[in-house]
Amino acid sequence: MSDKDMREAKDRLGDTLRLKERAEEDKWFAEQERLKIEKLRQARRVSTEAPSPPTCPRCQSALQSVTLHGIAVDECPQGCGMWLDQGELETLAERERHGWLGKYFYRPRLGR
Repeated sequence: MSDKDMREAKDRLGDTLRLKERAEEDKWFAEQERLKIEKLRQARRVSTEAPSPPTCPRCQSALQSVTLHGIAVDECPQGCGMWLDQGELETLAERERHGWLGKYFYRPRLGR
């Protein structure tokens, strides 16, 4: 085999290896995109399902909505406590403006 034939064979082998490498990269990127799309589809399915009830931050039990004095609060069935949303807290503080809760909620704050 001549020197020229060896160089041509070497070049063809190099080209073949580069094409194979590029094909493997394309295959890897296609798989990554497929996984990302599947993850997005899964997230969309979860977001369209009925929202799960909030859970107790202490024991992870599903909180139950309880109405007390016209205000709906979330209560742990295991007795770990009650949780209020911002609007519920404001309503209670407004009703109890002269009690400790109202005094705390409507206290003067620095920088405001």
